[in-house]
Amino acid sequence: MRLHSFLLLSWIICFSLKTEGTFAADYTPETGRAAWKKMKTQPVTEQSFREICDLIQDIGKKNIAISYEILAEYVSVVQRTGDKRKTHILLMSWAKAKESLHFFEEAEKLYAKARSNAYGTGQMYREALANTVLLYGEWTKPDSLKKYITLGEKECLRSGDRENLSFIYTFKALSNMADTAFMHKNLSKAISIASGLKNKNALFTARYNYANMFLQYNPQKQVQEFESLLELAQDSSLHRFPLKLYERTAFTFRNAGASIYYQLMQLNLLLTDFDTAGKFAELFYDSTVKPNPNGVKAAYYNAEMSVVKSFQKDFTSAAEFLDKSKKQFNLPEDQIPYISYFVAAGLLAEHRGDNAQAEKYYKKFAGTESYSHGYQVLPLELYYAHILTVNKKFNEADRIFRIFQSALKNQKYSATGYYYSRFRADFLKAKGDYPAYIKELEGFYEIKDSLTNLNKYRAIQEVMTKVRIRDKEKQINGLNEEKIFRDKQIHRERIFYGLGIGLASLTILLLILYLRNRLIRNRQKEELQQSELERIEKQRHIDLMQGVMEAEEKERRKIADQLHDEVSSMLALASLSVSSTLEKGRNDEQGEKKLHRTQEILSSVSSTIRDLSHQLNPLVIEKFGFREAIFDSVEIINLSGKIVLETVVLGFEDTGNYSLAFLNDLYRIIQELLHNILKHAQATKASLEVIDHGGQVTIIVEDNGAGLRAISKHEGQGLSTIRSRVAYWNGKIEISNKQDGGALVVIEIYLEQPA
Repeated sequence: MRLHSFLLLSWIICFSLKTEGTFAADYTPETGRAAWKKMKTQPVTEQSFREICDLIQDIGKKNIAISYEILAEYVSVVQRTGDKRKTHILLMSWAKAKESLHFFEEAEKLYAKARSNAYGTGQMYREALANTVLLYGEWTKPDSLKKYITLGEKECLRSGDRENLSFIYTFKALSNMADTAFMHKNLSKAISIASGLKNKNALFTARYNYANMFLQYNPQKQVQEFESLLELAQDSSLHRFPLKLYERTAFTFRNAGASIYYQLMQLNLLLTDFDTAGKFAELFYDSTVKPNPNGVKAAYYNAEMSVVKSFQKDFTSAAEFLDKSKKQFNLPEDQIPYISYFVAAGLLAEHRGDNAQAEKYYKKFAGTESYSHGYQVLPLELYYAHILTVNKKFNEADRIFRIFQSALKNQKYSATGYYYSRFRADFLKAKGDYPAYIKELEGFYEIKDSLTNLNKYRAIQEVMTKVRIRDKEKQINGLNEEKIFRDKQIHRERIFYGLGIGLASLTILLLILYLRNRLIRNRQKEELQQSELERIEKQRHIDLMQGVMEAEEKERRKIADQLHDEVSSMLALASLSVSSTLEKGRNDEQGEKKLHRTQEILSSVSSTIRDLSHQLNPLVIEKFGFREAIFDSVEIINLSGKIVLETVVLGFEDTGNYSLAFLNDLYRIIQELLHNILKHAQATKASLEVIDHGGQVTIIVEDNGAGLRAISKHEGQGLSTIRSRVAYWNGKIEISNKQDGGALVVIEIYLEQPA
């Protein structure tokens, strides 16, 4: 997907490329494992940790699978030391690498471990949240994405973490690219928040995606925006690459300059400015492949260079790059997993006049219902349609041309429209439809003239930019001379201003007296308003108390009914059995049986009374603690076999700071939520998360059941009681449907004791 091509380009480099100033050992699988075997026996110190991180990164340049083996083993070693920072570095690096290669399920598990390890640490936890948002955005998991966007945004706003908040807004914008207003709003937020930060990763990421995604249907503006980013890409926080694993664990836009060169290469191809595309291709190649000619991605980039050289009609160089690519893939040609290889091979075969072979190459990437891009912005299937025309296969060629008709609306004056009109005209001429051929040819020359004029305009703009720079230098010199003149004038004006200041001081004094009088009146008015607000707040508190009291009264009635209907009737049966036995005495043949039955009834009464007592006051909280009380309830539900309930409780190790009343209410809220799922949701799976943030408590309950409609039909005393308790503890509750089915309940309680 083109949507996240920049992420793939940036993260793979973490393990695959060397750059200036990096002289790492060239490890084979045998020497890499031998080095690890020697180093892993060392105690975990800062120095040994950094040495092993460097080893993992150096081995990963050519043997990424071995790097993963070492990471898996070393993470366990570091975790045993209890060092959260070192564990965070390893887990985040591992997760990012897996995510960049689209191993999303493995990355999800690693990010979950990173969040669990970093919980309560502040910065590290927010880094894990921001990268989790990115994962679910790439993985297209809307419910999980929404959940972690909300959680990450809240954590960053509360701590004032502008960098990770900017990342979250950028990734949020990319989650709904169909809504351009939504994209623009969130990308603008991300750019604004990141402006002024010393580290430019967040600012560059936001601006890069603004150019790459928001402006994707306006290649002229894209070129301008990317060219303006070249200066930012030279910032030291972006330019130094690659970073060591232990130098930065937050999201990092790796090799920013190379990413811009690549985009400008593709965009200039789209605008048919092949000379400029070639210049940026050379810059991209110099910054990625030349420092490490046998890197993991070198085969792919050599294929890209072959495509560009073919468009420039430099077929000798194109053939050399393609030969390098084929050798580096080291696979049978028909198994090479990269579209651009077959584009370049087809262009070269067509140049040699081997049209049958060109058709075979082009057919490798030909779509059936739509057209494909890969890393290319050019419409690759048009070459296939063209070679089909040359080989007289008109029906198949016509089918492909028809696919592109809908794409011309936004891309007419680009390479798509250019090659469509050119190859379509050749197709119509070959079929002998000369009226249509002439009409299509006129359209082709219109597009060609437009693109030629555009590229001339861009060349003129470059000259004008240089002229403006010279004019600006002259302007600066003029301003310096003007400054000298102004300094002299300021000296003369000071005397005049002194008199003005005296008059102004008198005016200010009178104004102060007026404002003081007005301030006194406003203060009196504010006191009256404050008094009214206090009265309203007291009334609100009374209403909340009344709601809670009513809920408790209904619970008492329910318990009283149960005592009357169950306990009373069972005691009556027991009394009847005992009195019958006493009347008949020892001669009663059924006496022993009646006494056993009476014992069973009394045991049932005892169990019922114990359950009622537990409802009135959950003693398990006092005896074993809040966490154990929750897990005890969850275990009972799971043992019932009606539903699979997954539970996460973070915090609450020491509940001494919380009142027993608060913990009891929290416990009853959770019980009522789980009861509603069992009774109404028709769910087979559910999850419960209870998180203590230190200043607030969050409860998240979700299921895969019938959803909000089913809930709303039964929204009675249970949810009413929950709302009253949440409001009483100064909290809020949100209940909504999930897109993939089921309900989501989020409760946030701020730990401010009610008055």
